[in-house]
Amino acid sequence: MEGLCLLLFVTFMNFGLVQNEGIGDADRRNVLFLVVDDLAPVISSYGGRALTPNIDQLAAQSVRFTNAYAQQPLCAPSRVSFLTSRRPDTTKTYYNGALYWRTNAGNFTTLPQYFKDAGYFTASIGKIFHYGNVSGEDNDSPYSWSVRPYHAPTLPYGFEKVCPGSDGRLHFNLLCPVNVSTQPLGSLPDIQTTDHILEIFKSLSKSRQEASAPHLPFFLGMGFHKPHISFRYPKEYLEFYPLESVDKAPNAFYSQTQPPVAWNPFMDVRRREDTTALHLPFPYGPMPDKYHYLIRQAYYASTTYMDYELGRVLAGLEAAGFADDTIISFISDHGWQLGEHQEWSKFSNYATATRIPFMIHVPGITDTVKEGSKKPKFPLRDPFLEYKSTSRVRGKSKATSSQGVLVSDALVELTDLFPTLTDLVQLPVPPLCPVNSSQVDTCVEGVSLAPIIVDTALNHSSRSSQSWKKAAFTQYPRPSDTPRPDSDQPSLANITIMGYSMITADGYHYTEWVGFNNVTCEMNWSDVHARELYILHSDPLEDTNVANVKINERLVQRLSSELHKGWRYALPKQV
Repeated sequence: MEGLCLLLFVTFMNFGLVQNEGIGDADRRNVLFLVVDDLAPVISSYGGRALTPNIDQLAAQSVRFTNAYAQQPLCAPSRVSFLTSRRPDTTKTYYNGALYWRTNAGNFTTLPQYFKDAGYFTASIGKIFHYGNVSGEDNDSPYSWSVRPYHAPTLPYGFEKVCPGSDGRLHFNLLCPVNVSTQPLGSLPDIQTTDHILEIFKSLSKSRQEASAPHLPFFLGMGFHKPHISFRYPKEYLEFYPLESVDKAPNAFYSQTQPPVAWNPFMDVRRREDTTALHLPFPYGPMPDKYHYLIRQAYYASTTYMDYELGRVLAGLEAAGFADDTIISFISDHGWQLGEHQEWSKFSNYATATRIPFMIHVPGITDTVKEGSKKPKFPLRDPFLEYKSTSRVRGKSKATSSQGVLVSDALVELTDLFPTLTDLVQLPVPPLCPVNSSQVDTCVEGVSLAPIIVDTALNHSSRSSQSWKKAAFTQYPRPSDTPRPDSDQPSLANITIMGYSMITADGYHYTEWVGFNNVTCEMNWSDVHARELYILHSDPLEDTNVANVKINERLVQRLSSELHKGWRYALPKQV
């Protein structure tokens, strides 16, 4: 079966080379579009606990953005948003079971579709779009992709009883370290997905060497499933995180200043067999201390496992001869709460749910290993060779050194990816969308970050957020003022409140929870259910909501006015 798929792939490649001759630019750079599911910036290149030597290695040769935000911290809304460069209120995608945006909101051009129409070979490997009807059943195929998207055969087993328990039986657990050889099909999704893209690299390399037609550039979307729950990962990765060495969330408590509408009851965590047995009080918990540490341990271990597979991808890209002409973007679709504020999962407007790792590598501009160097750019870094003792494990990865690392503290959003990547490969950057863009197929609601990337690389320093966007915008829907079982993912018919949130360049995080019309998908700014204000200079962990403190009245009025003006008001002056 794999041989047949590879044969079909090569056939499609040869067909594409013939049919698109004269359309694609033979000198145009490739794009490797890397997406991780539920990855918060807890990785070592961001100063976090998770050991990620391969991501760190990529970060050391990229511009790393420290203030990057998703537009809604849930898989489908976020992915549709950054793949179309349109915000949830434009795509009308607010939950994972939403209708297909092409038929429900507008026939919006996607990022891979734009590259495909420009003569690129495009392929989806793993999770790029969210699965199901929200992306037209098969990851927006055939609009976005030159070949049918690849899904790992082992993926469906993640929703079955495959986790070994102490009772000798298999369970549907949250915590699921496994012996890979005993798993269904003897593998795991991220391993199979990595194997598949490595075969694609080899086929592309062979095609480039043998084909008489000009080289067709590629746009490859590679989506990792971990550290998304359930935490099913090779059990040997536990050795990097002895339970006694795992840290506790620095603010693992419920804030009495938080309005009830802001709370997410983390139902996806509760419904697993091992956590159901804990009989957690609804809706606030808390999670018992033992499980607080166990969940963080599993999240870190899953992340290091994902990092190794990503390392295989980068090393394979270089082995195939593409490292010096491929732009690499690396993002997460949103963050994940690891016990902060007593919360778990995403489903919230807190920065722990919306802030993401975000980096872009541009050959010849951001890399430290220059083209033609005998030193490999992306050698595979094996954590089992690098961290052989717990004393080493408790330290940080070698790649966390700031030497040679390009960092930008500018406020950026996932909607900026589309215009940035088109700009970097010198395709025409789509125009900004009009206020009503439902009839406009190709436009963007983000801006190109190319000026920041070039400026940061030239100056070898971070670009001040004050000189870029004034704010980044996120949102999250709720069905009611108080938590209920569907508060995490209300269907459109049940959304009555929307939390619109803004992180500003001058250090404020402001949110208004307002009435929402689920038929017209419009907010009612005059129907305010609750407000939140966190002053990040003095309260970086967002522990104390001071929106109702009298001394802040004028500040709240100002921030409210800016929030109502929206993302257009916050665009950089250059735009």
